[in-house]
Amino acid sequence: MRKHTQNVLLDVCLFVGFIGLIATGIILYFVLPPGSRQDTFAVLTRHQWGDIHFWIAAAFTAFIALHLTLHASWLKSSYFRKRNKGPSKG
Repeated sequence: MRKHTQNVLLDVCLFVGFIGLIATGIILYFVLPPGSRQDTFAVLTRHQWGDIHFWIAAAFTAFIALHLTLHASWLKSSYFRKRNKGPSKG
């Protein structure tokens, strides 16, 4: 798989995960707040939505780690380029 295709696929997964985290977070905070007992939203209880939120967050974290791994060389070169310039005299 080409590097560009990998990056696009990874970016799409990160975007979908981010939207999923926002959506489940809104459901947990506004629709089914703490103390909502056994209320449901779309047939799921607060606890079940919390589980979904957790697993989306776990996958999102894994995708972030993969993203950083794939871009490690760029991160290193950017870090050392700025570090080697030193403070500007002006």
